[in-house]
Amino acid sequence: MSKENTRDKILFAASSVFCEKGYEKTTIRDICTTADVNVAAVNYHFGDKQNLFYKALGLWMEEFVEKAALRQRMASKDTPQAKFREYIHAELGALCIYNETGTTSLKKARLILQELTAENHNPEVFECHKELEKDFIYPLITDLVSPCEDPEIIHNACIAATSITTHYFLMAMDNPKFAIQNAEDLDSTTDFLTTFALGGLKAIKEKQHDV
Repeated sequence: MSKENTRDKILFAASSVFCEKGYEKTTIRDICTTADVNVAAVNYHFGDKQNLFYKALGLWMEEFVEKAALRQRMASKDTPQAKFREYIHAELGALCIYNETGTTSLKKARLILQELTAENHNPEVFECHKELEKDFIYPLITDLVSPCEDPEIIHNACIAATSITTHYFLMAMDNPKFAIQNAEDLDSTTDFLTTFALGGLKAIKEKQHDV
């Protein structure tokens, strides 16, 4: 087996075990058993458990972001408002728990948020989401609040408009009634949060227009 295949095998095994057991309860031995490799292989490719966990988190972030697919879906929409809704829909998709894949996604989201709020979190884990914000969200929010050109206002608007999905993540993890149970729930929740966020962006736009 090639080095790359072994590395991928370990990473996907680690992803599965971390998702199921969490970081603290997962051992390198668990990962080795799942991947059918020895400890030396894990050490060679990843160094230690923490670094392997970071790589797994990065893999999950890429899954959630799905930049290529999201780019295509957003590009297919005619208006900035519709593009923004597509983004919210994609972000909320990880909250769907009406099948096994959705339940797994929710577990991954929980671990990602735990790392994000950790005092010494690894910023590299979230690099792909930063790229998403730079490539898609910032230009989109800029368009939605135009003619405002103040970088600080646009930056704050990006944070405010996109943080509603993070808040919903937290609510769903704390209270199961907020978990998205089916495709209809996903669409209705997307519509509500999109309308709420667009209302705030419209207010910013109008306020800046009056200045």
